[in-house]
Amino acid sequence: MTARPIHKRCASWLAALLAFSLVAAACGGGDDDGEPQPSAAVETTETVAPEEPAEAPVDDDGEEAAAPAEPEPDDEPLVAPVDTTTTTTPPDDGEATVEAPAEPEPQFGGTLKVAVEAESDGLNPAANNFAVAAYVMTYPVFDPVAYWNTQGQWIPYLAESFTPINDGQSWQMKLREGVRFHDGTPLSADDVIATFNAQLADPIVSLAVRPYYPEDLSEALVRIDDLTVQFNPLDKFGFFPQFITSQLGMIAPSEWLAAAADDPNLNQYPVGTGPFMIESRTQDEVTVLVRNPDYWAADITDIYLDRIEVYPITDTVIAAERVAAGDIDLMVTSNSDAILTLRDSEGVYTIENVRSSEDFAMMNIEMPPFDDIRARKALTHATDRDAYVALIRQGVSPPADTMFHPDLIWHNPDVKQESNMPELAGPLVAGYCADFPANCAGGKINMELQYSGPSVAQTRIAELLIDSWEPFFNVTEQELLQDDHILEVALGFYNVVTWRQFGAVDPDNDVLWIECRSISFISLNWPRDCDEERDALMYEQRATNDLDRRVEIWHWIQENLRDAYTYIFFNHANWTIGAGDHVQNICGQTSPDGVELFCNNQGRVQLHQVWLS
Repeated sequence: MTARPIHKRCASWLAALLAFSLVAAACGGGDDDGEPQPSAAVETTETVAPEEPAEAPVDDDGEEAAAPAEPEPDDEPLVAPVDTTTTTTPPDDGEATVEAPAEPEPQFGGTLKVAVEAESDGLNPAANNFAVAAYVMTYPVFDPVAYWNTQGQWIPYLAESFTPINDGQSWQMKLREGVRFHDGTPLSADDVIATFNAQLADPIVSLAVRPYYPEDLSEALVRIDDLTVQFNPLDKFGFFPQFITSQLGMIAPSEWLAAAADDPNLNQYPVGTGPFMIESRTQDEVTVLVRNPDYWAADITDIYLDRIEVYPITDTVIAAERVAAGDIDLMVTSNSDAILTLRDSEGVYTIENVRSSEDFAMMNIEMPPFDDIRARKALTHATDRDAYVALIRQGVSPPADTMFHPDLIWHNPDVKQESNMPELAGPLVAGYCADFPANCAGGKINMELQYSGPSVAQTRIAELLIDSWEPFFNVTEQELLQDDHILEVALGFYNVVTWRQFGAVDPDNDVLWIECRSISFISLNWPRDCDEERDALMYEQRATNDLDRRVEIWHWIQENLRDAYTYIFFNHANWTIGAGDHVQNICGQTSPDGVELFCNNQGRVQLHQVWLS
């Protein structure tokens, strides 16, 4: 199978979809500790998360311990993948760790140097890809209209409130008064509509927007008054605001958007409402953010840093070594070798989340041989997941059976990954080859494994997988540059790929990847697996705030995906923030209303209230 010609801009944006659900968002509400209470709109989602999520058990090494077979009576499963584990390197001499001193007072000033493992093609939320690296750079620049609190509930952020209309068929969003962009222009409903229309006009970004609205888009977003707009989505939503907590909820001024449409160079220098502004940007080298002296929320939100410098360092082990050496302050990674380096470094701590995405292989069911379920079953049974977890993840990431970590209420404990069963693969392969001899050679099924590179890690993964598959499959390898690789998958030009996905704060944000209407010439339903019964249930759970019913539906969906044999789950990815111990308040960020924010959402982290000791 040969690579097709690639449209580079298209490929770049689609590459971002590998790392995050573009339509992810925020679920809201205050707590009982004196923080502001949610608006009326937020109160409709009180069942989304328990009041006090139970923490995962942690062993003496800071590793997440295995969950007990039966939870204790007081334990409750998590509704959102919110808990994090912080590890600190023990003294080399093995002596007991000295009691930590009193927490220092926050300090103003200084420069935070951050390493990210990739660059972004631009920072315009209506035109560019926003994977983890882009979020590190843009969250300080753009206040999202909504975000997630520490319990995984959406809360208003730049918006003042959200109000459901007609039982959630439509939603009205009211913006805060007195907000100004970096260029001094006031934020208004017109800017929200201009950003929305720019996203719809972009041939790539629109792929993540159009599925949620009727074909006639003229009434999709309506201006109510200077500060209020009404969203009229295709489906009824019990919790629509969570879809505009990420890139789709970042608002740019209408005049700047028009100028950027004429001059794409402006995409590198976005204008937002946030506490930091772009001072300079040299792609693949460094992006410099400086404090916004006229930040609209400066009187209610302390902004400590003067500057944030973001460096793309593609070799994450080198980045981890630089954190240990002290010339980089903070980094974000999911690479096992880098995580182990951070854990073993003096003066460095990590904030780790193993509940917010999965590593897996997936198969294209529209192309032989995996259009036949026997081939998909055989590949699943032949896969040595145990070796993958042990040798590739090195104890950093736990094995996965489904798209949900066992600590989450959505996880179906009856669904098990059907790998490490090579004895079941042989008869399936024999039956397939008898029916389709042209797709086989030497009694084995012919297939291609595609992956991105050049990458030492990806090559190791390919070698391990092929070693377990080759008794039953003739495997041809295809290594492509990441942009080319992503587009080949989106176009359906692949047999099997290794991938990372799922793990959204609310599982409804992952519907985009498995619904029928995401299948088109460029498909975001990567396996191109359409199941109308599954769709109907996904839209049912989207419309309700009945948590028990939603859990029941997602348990069934996991059974459905298991029986389709489109995914072979390997492990729950470990998203890790590593920082020097002089970096303070990483997980203490708050909204303009003082509500503490979700920390480490698939590596995405807010940095606006970090300070240096």
